[in-house]
Amino acid sequence: MVEVYVSLRRIGAVLHVARDGLMVARVNVDRADRLVGLTVMDYSMRRIGSIKDVVGPVSSPYALIKPIKGLKASEYVGKQIYVRGVDLERIMRGGRHE
Repeated sequence: MVEVYVSLRRIGAVLHVARDGLMVARVNVDRADRLVGLTVMDYSMRRIGSIKDVVGPVSSPYALIKPIKGLKASEYVGKQIYVRGVDLERIMRGGRHE
C-alpha cells in the first residue's frame, strides 16, 4: 500500500453564507486574486467547494466559494478553510492550476 502525503495550507475562515448560497470567507494570502478556481477543503481534506471570485481591498480580501452540491454550507461558518499546498505554491509562482 502506498501512502500519499498531501499538505494543506490554511487560507482563511468562512464568515457567512450569502443569499445566493455562496460562502464568504476572509482570506489571508498574498496575491489572493490568484486563488480563483482552486478547490477548497476542510481540515479533514473533504472538498467543500471552489473559489469563484475574490473581492474587497487588497489588504483584506474575501473569497466567494461555491459549495459542492449537497453540502450544508452553514455548517462551515466560523471554520478554517484550506487548499492543497502544491496548488497554492504553483499559483504563487505564477503557474497554472488544473
